[in-house]
Amino acid sequence: MRRLVAPLLLLLAAPMVVAQTAPVVLSPAPQQVGVTLYRDPDRGERKIDRDDPSSFALITETRTITLPPGVATIRFEGVASGIVPQSAIMFGTDPRERNRDAALLSQAGLVDAFTGQRVVLRRTNPATGETEERATIRSAADRLIIDTPRGAEAVYCSGLAQTLIYPGAPATLAAKPVLSMTTKDQPGGTVTITLAYIATGFDWDATYVGTLDEAGARLDLFAWLTMASADETSFVDATTAAVAGRINRSDETRDDTARAAISAARRLNTASQCWPAGTTSDVPYISIPPPPPSPPMMMEMAGEDIVVTGAAVRRQAMAPPMAITAEAENLSDLKLYRVPIPVTVAAKSQKQVAFLADRRIDGSLIYRSRLSFCKPDDPEMLFRFRNRKRDGLGEPLPAGKVILYQMGARGRQLVGEATLADKTIDEEVDLVFGGAQGVTIDTESQQAKDGTHYTVTVRNAQPFPVRYEMEFMNDPNAALRNVSVRLASKPGKRMWTAALAPNSEAKISYVMSECR
Repeated sequence: MRRLVAPLLLLLAAPMVVAQTAPVVLSPAPQQVGVTLYRDPDRGERKIDRDDPSSFALITETRTITLPPGVATIRFEGVASGIVPQSAIMFGTDPRERNRDAALLSQAGLVDAFTGQRVVLRRTNPATGETEERATIRSAADRLIIDTPRGAEAVYCSGLAQTLIYPGAPATLAAKPVLSMTTKDQPGGTVTITLAYIATGFDWDATYVGTLDEAGARLDLFAWLTMASADETSFVDATTAAVAGRINRSDETRDDTARAAISAARRLNTASQCWPAGTTSDVPYISIPPPPPSPPMMMEMAGEDIVVTGAAVRRQAMAPPMAITAEAENLSDLKLYRVPIPVTVAAKSQKQVAFLADRRIDGSLIYRSRLSFCKPDDPEMLFRFRNRKRDGLGEPLPAGKVILYQMGARGRQLVGEATLADKTIDEEVDLVFGGAQGVTIDTESQQAKDGTHYTVTVRNAQPFPVRYEMEFMNDPNAALRNVSVRLASKPGKRMWTAALAPNSEAKISYVMSECR
């Protein structure tokens, strides 16, 4: 027994280790910020969704803070609201853990923070005027129940205008998106920290405007970068860039729970708080979809009180085009377009910056038909050029829309629109912008034992010569034989090219078998 008592006395005499909370250091805003936007490669030809851009951006922030010795928790205010916290990295001190704080200064956040505490309920009755009484919040934001001197009641169910007034904002609530990062044991002092993270809700696109000369042999090309942000944070005087090309992205960085957390924090469901809420005897019961996210809440400071009122959503007008040109740089096998001066990537806005200006590109206007079920389609017009310096360009071209004009006797006129895929240097570019005018085809066919015999007549009714092409795609299910003209071979296809003088025609005949 004595052997057991002695160790017990030693344990009682040992000093107790008390867990201490790491001190919190607040960083209210960055001194410098950079925004690099990535285009959604899966969006294809669809336009950017202004309300919900489908790609992301890499945000880098430089902040100066003073840390106490040991372990500390840094609260980075003013980060992007769509931040993916697991992507955040910090240089300047070693981080131990990171967390995005979703407790925003909003109706839902205030209700959750003040559950069980005293607030003031203000009612406005058109007949009797405004009254105030003390109340205690007894539930969370999904079913807002309060206790008043008259008993328990559900807020917003009386039909009168009601407002909750809170006696002060808790320190855990922030009016801006916050990222918390806990450091490892460090010596303390003033340090300069670089914070980098991925944020969702961004995208960018390219828009080209081209003008063909009257002969269709030269294209004057101009292009804009349209950068879109649906984030709630504005990045003022940011060094801004856009990256063209497809990148590999891990599943971890595809997490958009940050935006879902913001939507949940801002939403106060007032529709489901009033009774009766429906029972199993109610027929029919129709499942009602959740309401859309509530508009942003404006926090009015009345002395030390916080009054929450509704605010209408105001869209920022699209910023006018800036008279600056983005500079292209190589980024491994991608292309980086860097804006040469600081710009503000404003919250919920779009901004346009030129990245190609006054490029005169030599090429040719072509009329082309492709075979569909062994017969050629109606001709289409396209402008073809090779993306190289000696022809006037020689720079990677990000995917985007192309609006084409042409000079003529009546001046500059719109001739059509085209879609441009991502093109690299020295690659051939075809801008297909509409159906052919003045160039027609006439197809005759006759069935035979060895297949179908086709005779195609191409006519040029234009007062100028044109170049015409007919493409035969390599199809293992359809055999092409007995072609009356010589075909040129290209990757995946064979092609007939004809130079048609004004008011002339040309013919080609061939046999196709087993057409699908």
